[in-house]
Order: sequence, then C-alpha cells, then structure tokens
Amino acid sequence: MKKNRNFFDPKWTKGNELKYVKQVLENKSSVRKNSFTDRLEKAFKKKYKVKYAIAMNSGASCLHAAMHAVGVKPGDEVITSPYSVLWDAGIALIMGAKIKFADVKYETHNIDPKKIEKLITKKTRAIIPVSYHGLPCDLDEIIKIGKKYKIPIIEDNAQTMLGRYKGRYVGVRTEMSMFSLERTKHISSHEGGLLLSNSKTLTEKARKFGGGGFKNLSADKSKMAAVIPLEFQSPDFKRHDALGLNYRISEFCAAIALGQFEKVDQKVKLRRDVANLYSKVFKKFPQFQPQYVPKFYHHSYFTYSVKSPFSKLKDWKKFYNFHIKNKGDDFYAMMSPVYSEQIMKKMGYEKKYKKLCPVTEEIQPRSMLFKTNYRSLKEARKFTSILEINLKKFFNDNITLRLK
Repeated sequence: MKKNRNFFDPKWTKGNELKYVKQVLENKSSVRKNSFTDRLEKAFKKKYKVKYAIAMNSGASCLHAAMHAVGVKPGDEVITSPYSVLWDAGIALIMGAKIKFADVKYETHNIDPKKIEKLITKKTRAIIPVSYHGLPCDLDEIIKIGKKYKIPIIEDNAQTMLGRYKGRYVGVRTEMSMFSLERTKHISSHEGGLLLSNSKTLTEKARKFGGGGFKNLSADKSKMAAVIPLEFQSPDFKRHDALGLNYRISEFCAAIALGQFEKVDQKVKLRRDVANLYSKVFKKFPQFQPQYVPKFYHHSYFTYSVKSPFSKLKDWKKFYNFHIKNKGDDFYAMMSPVYSEQIMKKMGYEKKYKKLCPVTEEIQPRSMLFKTNYRSLKEARKFTSILEINLKKFFNDNITLRLK
C-alpha cells in the first residue's frame, strides 16, 4: 500500500483543505473575523494582480452576475461561441437577451475575432469569449473590438486557470472574467467560481446581485461574515438597496478552494506535464490533429484536445469502445454545438445557425478530449502508454481507416 501511495495521490487533501474545513466547523474566532471567502478573494487578487475578486457558488453564477453588472437586458444581444457549454448562451437567454454565435478557428477551437465583429449591432450588450480546453483565446483582438464599439468583454475562463497570453494571465484586462471551481477543474471545491475585475462599479453591481442586494456589500470586500455588523441590530435599519440573488460561496467551499489555490502552480504544472505525454504519443499518429497553441499562448490543459480522423460517428465510437475494452482510460466527446442542443432547437437557434458556423460543425463531432487531471504523472504515463499501444493496434487492424 505504501509503495503505491504516490500513484493515487488524494485530489482534495494534499494541502491545507482539511485543516481549513476543521477551522470552519469549529467556528474559530479567526475565521469569524477573517472569513475564508475573504481570504480566497485576496489570494486571487494577489495572484492575478487585479483590483477586485468575488467568490461565488459556481462559475455560472459568476457569469450571471457579470452579465447583470454590464447591463444585459431583455432585447439585448450577446455574442459568444457555439463551441462551448450551454451556460454562456443559456444565462443570457434567461435574462431575456438574444444570442449571436461567432464561429471558431479550426486550429485553436476558440472564437474567431473576425466573426465577432461581423455580428455586432447597436443591440450588442456584451461579448463572451470562451478560452476552451485551457487555451487562451485571441484576447488582444477581442479587446480591441470591444473598445472600438464600446462593448464590455466577459471572459469565460472556466477551463483556463493560469493560462497565459503574451506574457500575462488571462482575465486581467477585460471588464470581467470568470473562473470555475467545479469538480473537474484545476482548482476545485466541487462547486464554486471567482469573478475578477478592475472596475469598482461593475464589481459592486455584481457583488450586490450575487449577495442578496445588501447595501453594506462593496466592490472590495463582503462584510456579510459570521460577525454581523452592529448597525444591523437597529429596528430602523434598512438592509437592501438593490435586488439580488443568493450566489454566495459557502465557507466550507471557500476553505477547500483556498487550500487548493495555495498549490495552484503545482496543479497546473502537472496538467501541462501530462499534456506533454499526449503530445509525444500523437506525434506518432499524424491522423490526429492536436489543438494548435500559437506562439506566446500558454495552455493550461484542462483537457488535451485532438481532432480525430473519424468523420463518421460509427468510426469514432468504434475506436472509443476498442480503447476501453483494451484497458484504456475513458476520454470525452465534445458537446454538441450550443445551438443544436434540444432547448436551443426549440427556440429556433439550430434552424437559424445551422451551417453558419461550419468550423464548429466540422471539428465538434471529430474531437476527442483526453484527461489531464490525473493525480500523478506516474498514473498518466500508464494510461498514455496504453493509448499509444491501442492506437497502433487499432489502425493496424483497420486498414481502411489507416489509409484515410
């Protein structure tokens, strides 16, 4: 047992996670006076060198609060990527806005700035670029478009913890930027999110919206901690000066997230090291096209994405089943284009956008997303070695596919 201990390192208890959660459970005075929520926000501000950070109960909550802060209203238009999860479009739709989908680039899988600009109208209220798989999108070009048309940019960096673009971290030069703490992410408290900004006005609006509209909430810090402000005790005290929801992160999640974030460099490095193993494997199989990483873009590898040679679903599934049957670790398909999801089809988006995003429609069904969140490099080597063996055997046994 001792021999294999490093092979299966614990995912959530390698740092101070248990220590911090115990302090919350014990209702320590130090926690009441200096909450883990505040400490987590300070840690993100320090790491990313931004003025403001808000910890919330999910990345989706952060997106909702950000869209509220920039003023998304019914009838407005929001531009985002169809090669993503539903959240970015779905939240805007719930708010009464309309969605416009800008196609992605074939090489990077990220939103194409040229396609963004073509969709801008007088009703465009926000642009939400998604840095997918952990690769930063073309931020300078997108920021330039935002400034040109005076449209705020909300970055979806759910998968791009410590991703760097031209020497700087993602999420530091746009109006607002979201990071996720969901179960599979680089830093995880099982659920949670961080919203970053350098705008006092936008941050205060977002914090109030996600914190119940309490008037004592500010851009810089939440005063809603275990120690209730004395002024709250007066019978004539008015608590709310805005309408808001309850998107606050729990102290338990904040404590775990802080324990994780203290080791963020180590965690991201492991994913990058795992990605290097995949790169060595796929260099031997030119049929597969790994996601292209442009110069001066530093990938954080939430997953290792490749475009497979399997243009037909039956061939994609054939390799998947072959790999699993031969002791390979499972991997993932890319989600359907957002506008093709059932709810979006009912709303007319599939009919409107089908064939208007040809790159997304070409690469999505071919994409294979391989895990990078192994608990050790030793574990990753085991499964990447099996992957290489299975690729060799599969293409040797399937002459038709091998010749394509």
